[in-house]
Amino acid sequence: MPKAVSILFGALFTVAVAYSLGALLVQQLKAPFKREERPLFAFAAGSALLSLAMFLLAALHLVRDGVLLCAGAAALGAAWRLGAFRHEGERLPALPRAWAWLFWSLYATCATMCVLHAMAPEWSPDGSSYHLGVVAHYYRAHGFAKLTSNMYANLSQGVEMLFLHAWAFGRHSAAALVHCAFLLCLPLLMLRFGQRAGFPQAGAAAGLFTFLSPVMMVDGSSAYIDVAVACTLFALFYLCEIDAPPALIGVLAGACYAMKYTAFLALAYVVIRYAFKRRWRDLAVVVPAALVFILPWAARNWIWFGNPFSPLMNAWFPNPYVHVSFERDYGQWMRNYVGLESHWQLPLELTVRGQVLGGLLGPLFLLSPLALLGLRSGAGRRALAAAALFALPFGLNVGTRFLIPALPFVSFALAAGLPPIILPTLLSAHALLSFPDIPRNYCAPYAWRIADIPWRQALRIESGHSWLSEKFPQYRIARMVERAAGPDAMVFSFTPIAESYTSREIMVGFQSARGESIRDLILSALISDYQPTNQLEFTFPRQALKAVRVVQTAATGPRLTESRDIWSIGEFRVAGRGQTIIPGPEWRLEARPNPWDVQLAFDNLPLTRWRSWEWIRPGMYVRAEFGRALVLDTVRLEASPDQYTVRLRVDGQTDAGEWKTLATEPVATGLPPPLGLRRTAIEEARRRGVTHLLVAEGDFGWEDFRQKAGLWGIQEAGAVDNVRLYRIE
Repeated sequence: MPKAVSILFGALFTVAVAYSLGALLVQQLKAPFKREERPLFAFAAGSALLSLAMFLLAALHLVRDGVLLCAGAAALGAAWRLGAFRHEGERLPALPRAWAWLFWSLYATCATMCVLHAMAPEWSPDGSSYHLGVVAHYYRAHGFAKLTSNMYANLSQGVEMLFLHAWAFGRHSAAALVHCAFLLCLPLLMLRFGQRAGFPQAGAAAGLFTFLSPVMMVDGSSAYIDVAVACTLFALFYLCEIDAPPALIGVLAGACYAMKYTAFLALAYVVIRYAFKRRWRDLAVVVPAALVFILPWAARNWIWFGNPFSPLMNAWFPNPYVHVSFERDYGQWMRNYVGLESHWQLPLELTVRGQVLGGLLGPLFLLSPLALLGLRSGAGRRALAAAALFALPFGLNVGTRFLIPALPFVSFALAAGLPPIILPTLLSAHALLSFPDIPRNYCAPYAWRIADIPWRQALRIESGHSWLSEKFPQYRIARMVERAAGPDAMVFSFTPIAESYTSREIMVGFQSARGESIRDLILSALISDYQPTNQLEFTFPRQALKAVRVVQTAATGPRLTESRDIWSIGEFRVAGRGQTIIPGPEWRLEARPNPWDVQLAFDNLPLTRWRSWEWIRPGMYVRAEFGRALVLDTVRLEASPDQYTVRLRVDGQTDAGEWKTLATEPVATGLPPPLGLRRTAIEEARRRGVTHLLVAEGDFGWEDFRQKAGLWGIQEAGAVDNVRLYRIE
């Protein structure tokens, strides 16, 4: 089958199955839709149902081509047989002829451009790495696989379940086309809402304001999820406005959470709206319907990762898969992008620059404050309220994409508040300034946008392999890894790659607790501050003790820089009468936090270290219970210098079971770095499952790996551009 045909089949089959399921649901609920509304809501609701069905198939490991074909054909056949495809109902008020011409001509032009972009080989940063990388893992496993090396696999993946269905038949580009279907649906929803609410011109203009935004076009025609979330949120808002069946509203509210954690606000929106009107009976339908789509993801994460909201809320649900310190550091980085020196930069970065924040909305949205004029109408007020609520996640991540869920509501309020006579002029200017590649004249050089229309690549007149090999360095890296590493390889990388283009498992240094621990281990061989060159000796009167514990006592400081130390211990040793006592099998070891790594402080390998993986706070401890009383007078800790504000005391447990403080002031002495750190680090990484290292020029220590490969115990297995793959010997 020609590649372009398989891509189109994968996407269209997925959309058709979703539409069939939604049409059946709409028919059963007897929803009072106008003729033009019915197919749009059928697609939105059906996507939620298909996503849930794919979750169940993935849980049962039944994601196989034959199963998907038969199940999809059954859904299509049932919808046809039961008459769910019939377009019934009254029509909405027609658009004025001039507006109809303007809307449909711009819509068709933009839709063609976005479909071609989606059909072209996928090379978006997140789409080619974790969105489709996880999908590829699931497809190879015929269902869910517990990926402890990638925290992004822990997120709710409602859209990725649709991608998984399309991936079976058309791979990357079919998945991107499924996302593009939401992009094509959203402006139509906005148009129909405007017609229903008595603002047909505003609905048409707002739909195109949103559609033609550069970040919407490129995100919506890539294997991302943001536009799907925005489309579903607007469909939910629309349903609430027309008093649709509560069960249908619940389906979409739950689907929003399943698509993206931050879209849990959809259910909050419905609860607030219905509670304000005291519609308790309707809420009793909405909430259970929503939970049908929410609970499967929470249950999967609870069972696998001990945290229903993984990779978030790890302080509430401690687990060995995502570190608390990473979550907090990552959150701060998301709120303060590199290059964003002041929040006063945000208006221009979001609208006309687009490089620091990953995309631009377009110059039109410099007029966003005028959306307040929409307060003059009830629909405008409710749209602005929804915009304010759905924009809240922007405070957690200031990337432009995090405003996409609020953009349709801002667009509608803006269009509804402005005089209709100026809307065609604004719309024409917005279309011109967004058309490929006009933005290059005002935006930053590397702003994420559609820069050209790759029709030859979309139709596979030029092969995807040749185009990606020339255009996308991350693709070349992924293919090199595929060639040079065996099928069972575990490749550690300091930075992400386009892992959807390789079947090898990639462990990125910051994407999991496992990855962070291995990165810390490797860097300890290179960074002196990470090495166990401090000895802290606590001495106390000789006595019989059943257990000892070292407690961290320093309080976190008032400023952030004073509270980010992470406590660590390379080796925890106890001694009596000058003799160090070797840990025995009867010893019971415990640590709070991070009990899962406590044995690293007792393994007689100073390079491996237990770390709290949380910023320091009073009461953290590491404890050793001996199983019997030992006569002790010394506790020695071998530790690294990179914990500048940590303060410690040693407690002991007497034969009577009472705890008492033994010492608070250690004697600190220096230790020489252990010999053979490089080989020790690499052997420990291999023991933890790593078979290869992927090192790019510019990664910390990249020259050391190249020049001292023998000392590390690695051998070059492949190279491309400025990236080398090393095999652990």
